[in-house]
Amino acid sequence: MNFEALPAEEFLDEAQELLQEIEDSLLLLEEEPSSYEVIQRLFRSAHTLKGGAAMVGLTDLANGAHEFEAILSKLRSGTLKSSPQIVSTLLKGRDNLLSLLNPLLSSSPNSSSSKVQKDSTDLPPDESFIEEQPTNEELTPLNRSSIPQSNTYLIHLKFDPVCLEFGQEPMMLLRQLQQFGELKVIAHTSDFPSWSDFDSTKLYLWWSIKLVSDKQLDEIDQLLEFYRGEQSEFLIEAIETPTEDEQEVQQAHQNMLAQISAKDEKNEYSEPSQNPELMEADVVELPKTSQTIRVPVSRLDRLQNLVSETVIRQARLLRLNDAIQATDDQLGEQFLQFVEDNEQAVRELQDQIQQVRMIPVGTIFSPMKRVVRDFANRHQKQIKLDIYGAETELDKTITEQIQGPLMHLLRNAMDHGMETPSDRIDAGKNPTGTITLQASQQQGFVIVEIADDGQGLDPQKILEAGRRLGMVVPDHQPSEQEVLQLIFQPGFTTTKEVTEISGRGVGMDAVKRDIEALLGNIEVSSQLGKGTALKLKLPLSLAIIEGMLIRVGKEMFVLPLLLVTETLRPLPNQQKRFKNRGELIDIRGQYLPLVRLHQRLKIEEAIDKPEEGLLIVVQQGTQKYCLLVDSIEDQLPVVIKSLEEHFVHIPGIAGATILGDGSVCFILDVAAILN
Repeated sequence: MNFEALPAEEFLDEAQELLQEIEDSLLLLEEEPSSYEVIQRLFRSAHTLKGGAAMVGLTDLANGAHEFEAILSKLRSGTLKSSPQIVSTLLKGRDNLLSLLNPLLSSSPNSSSSKVQKDSTDLPPDESFIEEQPTNEELTPLNRSSIPQSNTYLIHLKFDPVCLEFGQEPMMLLRQLQQFGELKVIAHTSDFPSWSDFDSTKLYLWWSIKLVSDKQLDEIDQLLEFYRGEQSEFLIEAIETPTEDEQEVQQAHQNMLAQISAKDEKNEYSEPSQNPELMEADVVELPKTSQTIRVPVSRLDRLQNLVSETVIRQARLLRLNDAIQATDDQLGEQFLQFVEDNEQAVRELQDQIQQVRMIPVGTIFSPMKRVVRDFANRHQKQIKLDIYGAETELDKTITEQIQGPLMHLLRNAMDHGMETPSDRIDAGKNPTGTITLQASQQQGFVIVEIADDGQGLDPQKILEAGRRLGMVVPDHQPSEQEVLQLIFQPGFTTTKEVTEISGRGVGMDAVKRDIEALLGNIEVSSQLGKGTALKLKLPLSLAIIEGMLIRVGKEMFVLPLLLVTETLRPLPNQQKRFKNRGELIDIRGQYLPLVRLHQRLKIEEAIDKPEEGLLIVVQQGTQKYCLLVDSIEDQLPVVIKSLEEHFVHIPGIAGATILGDGSVCFILDVAAILN
């Protein structure tokens, strides 16, 4: 099997989505065990997975999905009742199906792909193959690709009339047959009842097909096997005549029609009125249009890089315009108009590629439901996870990078935050604890918050641990917010016992570091006995950001604009110095720490007096700081270039960018400088 073939690559992506849908539906079934709608959704997902696996030749996966489907069939018929034990068994079965798929995913170069929407209106999942069908008066080939026309088959497909209720999708089978070769299809309407007897849940259409393919009879029969039902009539016959001998094919087709007609006389759901002349009418051409296409992420990354280079060239055009205007005003005005028009187009292109790369954060939220369920079962706790704002979109790269930090915060909430059912009852709480995971967009940022209604953080215990670990000097009395910030210090822990989940003194500092590496912030708030909330503030995208070009001494740097809250030139009386707190700047009654960038970056010949330079107020977490710089030179879009491939890590430097004059300028890592 060649997994570089396009249909197989598409199947791998679809299979991952189907398995995730199955997991989500199983977790929902545990909450709503009598929901027929959830069971139907599960059956459809398993059936689609089975059919797709059979089509690309993954027999083990298809057989596993078939066994999975058999259990769901019993749930649907009512012969088996849903229970937590049944759900657990099905979840293990789902994991087994994933284990069959994983080796193929690791060997597939393009298995990670994104859906690019071509239209804002998508078909719902249960209607993806029920589209308006155009009809013609003659046989219409569905696939004119040049394949070896060695075998000709005549196929008649008459599904069980109630097949739609059991999750079968006739149009999917026709599409799969289309992959096998050149197809001609006739849709028969002879079984349609009068409108007074019409039942929208039943299937009245049936099909006659001529297939020219290099596939063997048993391969086609194996595909049909997955769609056979108790009252279905599937016939397949190989025609040993040249494909262009339509008279012979026509006669064989009529013989098969007569064979079906004879069988229909015994079926109570059919009125036998077959006419071989129907071969010349009611022809259906399957639609070839799709609402989405799958694009490998590598292509999107390449496109993003090209857009980034265009942004850099736009900055160079602006510099070139200044030189032209200095020599020729008239030419300069014309060139300026071109540059401004081009800048608008570049901005639009930048916005569009950013939208293409956006994916819902629900793609990382949904799998966490399974994590919560399994943890609660293992540790005899009752925990539910509520998700809000799963449709909120974030750049794919950022979404992938916050998955690890979010998982760590979730485990902390389950292990440290959530009490046992008996302890919660003693505290007057519901025995089932709730963890809330929600996302929203606010002013160009995505806010992700994870909150629990557990026991909360004890500031006194945290302060005692901080003193014991030497993180707080003995005579200093920090504020409650300063105490809570101690949990982000490297090596900090209040847990003396190491568990499988936590207690090793690592983790929260790594979470903070990972979030700050994404130019984000993390804030914590807590009430003892009521719960804890952690809020992540993340940029929508990191490929191109707005930057502030600043000068420190003779050096130029870029400061990410999304961290800046205001700028000012202070008066001498605004400067204060307090014991244990260092230099502070009084801004409207709020005392903010002063950070001299030239000292942190070891730059000479820079302005040392705040009243002679400029202060840039930046926010990191819940704390604001004043950065002393010589001047602000410009504000511009910045393309971030990583330095990790070429240089060792430089403290205080997040990356580099190229300015309009072609020079390289470093981007400041504000979090590292402040820490």
